[in-house]
Formats: sequence, structure tokens, C-alpha cells
Amino acid sequence: MTPEEIPAWEPFLKRIQLFAGLSGPDLARIAARLQTLSLPKNSLLFSQGDESDSLYIVVSGQVRIINTSKGEETVAAILGRGEMLGEGGVLTGEPRTTTVRLATTCEFLKLPRKDFEEVLRENPAILLHLSRLVTMRLIESNRPQKKPQTANELVALNAALNRPDRLLLAVHMGLELMEQTRRRVLLVDMNPDAGAIARALGLKPVLATETSIREINLRDPGQIRTLAQQHPSGLEILSLPAATLGGRLYSGIYLFLNFLREVHDIVLVSLSGELGDVEKSILSEADQVLLAGAEGTRPQYRQLEAELGSLVDPKRLQRLWLGDAEHEDVAAALLSAPPVILPWSEGLASEFERSGSPYKPMEAHPKSRLALERLARRIGGVKVGLALGTGAALGHSLIGILKVFKREGIPIDIIAGTSIGSLIGGFVALGMEPEEIEDMAIKIDKSWVYENLFWDLTIPRSGLFAGHTLLRFIRSYFGSKEFHELELPYACVACDIETGEEVVLREGRVAESIRASCGLPLIFAPERIGGRYLVDGGLVNPVPTSVVSDMGADITIAVNLTMPASDRPRQAPRGRPHGLLNTPVDLQHLKDLTMPDMLKAPNLMDVFFQMIYTMEYEVAQNRLALAHVVIHPDLKGFSWTEMHRARELIRAGERVAEQYVPQIKALIPFFADSCKVPIRLSSPWSP
Repeated sequence: MTPEEIPAWEPFLKRIQLFAGLSGPDLARIAARLQTLSLPKNSLLFSQGDESDSLYIVVSGQVRIINTSKGEETVAAILGRGEMLGEGGVLTGEPRTTTVRLATTCEFLKLPRKDFEEVLRENPAILLHLSRLVTMRLIESNRPQKKPQTANELVALNAALNRPDRLLLAVHMGLELMEQTRRRVLLVDMNPDAGAIARALGLKPVLATETSIREINLRDPGQIRTLAQQHPSGLEILSLPAATLGGRLYSGIYLFLNFLREVHDIVLVSLSGELGDVEKSILSEADQVLLAGAEGTRPQYRQLEAELGSLVDPKRLQRLWLGDAEHEDVAAALLSAPPVILPWSEGLASEFERSGSPYKPMEAHPKSRLALERLARRIGGVKVGLALGTGAALGHSLIGILKVFKREGIPIDIIAGTSIGSLIGGFVALGMEPEEIEDMAIKIDKSWVYENLFWDLTIPRSGLFAGHTLLRFIRSYFGSKEFHELELPYACVACDIETGEEVVLREGRVAESIRASCGLPLIFAPERIGGRYLVDGGLVNPVPTSVVSDMGADITIAVNLTMPASDRPRQAPRGRPHGLLNTPVDLQHLKDLTMPDMLKAPNLMDVFFQMIYTMEYEVAQNRLALAHVVIHPDLKGFSWTEMHRARELIRAGERVAEQYVPQIKALIPFFADSCKVPIRLSSPWSP
């Protein structure tokens, strides 16, 4: 660092804990030894086992600290502006104990080990500061590991849409990201008509110019307030035509993007679809890229999709489709990640143009709003997953739980089920309301069960019933729909009866998959899917928490309906009753009086089902650790065969769900008044 540069760096260095308390001359001597270093996103700063030749201070951007054990990498922490890296190894001379990979393009100040040792000789007080820092890091590393803080996200929204649809989508994506995550969100309008987003939100646009950007210090994130406007909702808007970052400012574009990220958890950049150098640089740096299209702009969408294919890692690209998916989109979905379908109609854009309000159109199209809310939770990393367990008739209680979730506004973004849980979960993924599922369940009585489920008695080779009527019943709701056609990501669990393997079904026809998941062995014949004979998934995964987690849920709620044998309803003890003359005479009492004791033991089916449900209970107990909340209804007074007691079971589900509402809301940022999750870690760099 040259003497001319030192005064500009001095305010930053004084806020570094290692240099706190040093005099101006001492700080200047240290600054003279520091070297500047810039590296692109995804670069390795150093790897575990490397020589500890330098320490680094993050000036701009964020890095991931990665631990490697048994060949597996885990992110231990995410560090940003003002944090120090590699100080322990430089102090001890030991090799690097972690790997550091750049989450964004970064700037560092580097102090080689030789210069560091000279600094310590000249300023022994620094050694005390450093020892304290190393000790604190060691203490933190020995504490139980929590989920590391996520890096501040840069999200690029590339919209091949007509202007009204593009504006509506960008406005509501910004608002929903802020509302669903309760984090600081900056919406950057980089369209040719920059300022239109601010105007749609009722603000008088203030365009950022090359002059206004050059006048601010990009190493002081607090100055973002001189560029951005704040909407009353809390959403911040920066109106910045992409062309402004071209020319003389282009060389500092990555520093500028880090400048925006420093004090915002999510930066959403709205682009129009034209890809110049500025747009390409933003796309290469973005953590997530959203590509939006609609039927009226299909050619532009296809062209942009082709261009992005060579620019963006497919893992970072999410396609959005406004309106119903066409056949060619479905075919493309089978070859890559399926698009997120946003219910959308021409009425949205026309209502927006007529009223000038971005809010009224969504009021008239609640499904569009709900889809945007789900998308915002997906982008913001707060997706709620629900795992519904096995339990036959006890599954009616799941309907009561869903009713409470709806009443309390608890969202569901991902759902998976086993056995009866797969059926109820499938209805939810199909878009049915809890009240609709309740109406259907209440109609089920004993005669309905015999007529609709047990009317296809077959030669008992692999099951007493063929299961055709059960499949016909399921098809009456799902028809020939496939998983990608459902409103929510959905999976159901079955068991390969030949290998004993768990089979997670997420492709193909939904009805056949649910029939397989519900196929209680020996009762129903196995369902053949993909060359496998599948039966009830409760044998291997009674509460599919792991499935919901693997599907990407950030917050997982599990419903466990299994019970130990001692809690299941049993008949009164059999034996010679007292007060025989006062006892009502019925078949059960005649049996107790006349049947030999050896014939009063549980029959074959009693033993079979006790075995199945005891096994499911034990398996479930070992599968619930992944869930943040486990709902376990008290259903001791009900039997798994009592399909006719739907009303009572639904009410039991409501009662238990009401008890868990505070615990669930404490995990979801949307309920900010009760959510215990920190909205943002405190930072000395925040304005």
C-alpha cells in the first residue's frame, strides 16, 4: 500500500479488531506492509493443509469457511467485510486447518507472514489482541454447530415479458421477498425504463447517475442511502439504468455489487432480457438467476434461455413461467429442472395498466399472490416442508392439522407422505382446501369402505384385495396427472417388497404412486411401478421427514401418527365376569364364557397388525431427528380401522395442532412478532 493510499484506508483499518487502539503512526507503519488482492467468485483463497504464509482481511465480498472430514465438505461459517482469515496459522506456523472459498468476487488486504512477524516485534500489543481472537475462534469451534449464516444473496431476475407483466413481477417479487423473509431487501431497477418500478410503488424516481456513483466511497456501505429510496413497506429501490455501469464504471462493477450486498440480505436485480457486458457481469456474479417468460413472449424467452445456457450454471438457474405450461415446456422440464408455474392471466396486466396500482390485480387473483409468496420463500431460503405419516384411519387427524395451518396462515411449500399421509398430502399438492378434504372424509363410513375399498377380493396370492377399487377412487381425484403438474412439490414413499428398499416416488402418475404407498401388505396386492412391486411405505419410512428435507425444505414439520403397542385401543380383559346375572348378554360375553382360554388369544390378523404397527413406531422414532417440529397427536382412544370416526379424529387433529402453533411460528420469519430466528446478525459495517 503506497503512502498516498494509506489515509483512505485508515478509517477502515481502525474498525478492525486486531488494530483497535493503535496510534496513527503505528497504523500507518502496518498499512504500508499490506498488499491489496482481488479474486473472482468461487476462487480458493487457500486450502486445508496449505502452508500458512499470509493472513488476510476481507475488504469487500464474502467467503465460505469449509471443513473437510472423510472426504465431505461442510460450510462452517460465512465471513465478510472486516473479518480476518488465516491468523491462527500465521501465529503458530501450522498448516491451514480449513479451506476458504470465495462466495462472491472479493477484495482482500494481505499481510505476508514475514511482514506480520516484523509488525509483532514493532507492536507487541497486537499479539495480545490476536491471542484473544484465536482463543475466541477456538471456543466457538468447540461449541455445538449451528446452521451457518447464509451469504447475502444477489438474485438476477431476467424477464422476457411485456412491460406491464415485467413491472408487476419485479414489484411483487421485491415486496414478497421482504415480507416472507423479514430481511433487508434492495430491488435494483436496471431496465431501460429504470424508475418505472419506483413510480409503480408511488415514489418519485431518483435515477442513480455515473456522477452520483463516482462521488461515493464504495468501501463505505452506509453511503447506499445516498442512492436508494425506501418504500413505506421497508423495501429499498435503486433506479439504475444498466448503461450507467458501463464505460468508466465498468471496471469497478464487482466492487459496486459487493457495495450493494454489504447492508442488504437480498439484492434483487431486475433486468429486461437484453444481455450487454453489464448484464453478463451481473449474471456471472449472481447467486440465483430467474428466467421469466410467458406465452405472448415465447420467442424472446427461448432466445434468452439459449443465451443464458452458456453464461449461467444450470444449478443457479430457475425458470419461471407465467400462465399454464405448454406441452413443449413439460417436455423440456423432463430434461432439466422443471419451471415454476405462476398462475397468471391477461387480466393482471390490464388491471395494472387501468388502475396504475400494482396491488389491486393481486387482490383479484389470490392464486397468483400465493405462488409469488412460495417463490419468495424458495429464493429466501425459508421453505416450509410438511411430512405426513402413516396411520390408516388415524390419518383423518391430518385434516384437522391442515385446517389449523390454514386458519393461522402457516404456509406449506413442500409436502411428502407415507400411506394415508401420501393420500392427504397428494390432495394438498393438488390444490384442494382442507375443508374440501374434510367433506370427502366425513362421507366415509363402514359401508363406503366395504363398497369402495374391499370390493375387489382376489385370489390371495400376494394380497387379499387387488386394490383396483382403491386405485379407481384415487384416480377420481387425480386422473392421469403427473407429479410435475401438481401445485406443490410432492413425493410419496413406498417399499419394494422384494428388496425391502425405500422407494421415493416423485415422477410419473400420481394416482398409481399413492396407491402403492397405501398398499398395506397382505391386505392389498403390491402395485407394480417401474419394474418393482411396491407396498405400504410405512414399513421403511413411516414419517418421511428425510424425504421433505432432501426435497429442499428449510423448515421441516413432521406429523407422527404411530403409537407404541401399549397405547393402542384394546378390548377389555377377557375372563369370567363378576356379577354374571347383572351383566348384559352379547356375543363378546358369550364368547368369554364359553370359549376355551387357548382360543381367546389374538388371532393371526391381530398378531400381524400389531407386528406392523410396532415396527412402524420403532422406525418412526429413529427418523424424526431431522424435523424442527414433531406433531404427535394423542389418539389413544381411536383404532386405525375406524374410518367412520372422521369428525372426531379431525377435531383431535385440530386440538393438537393448536398447541404447536407458537412453536411453528417461532421458526417462520413471516411471523416476525413471534419468530425467534435472528433477522440479521449485527455488523459494525451496517449503517
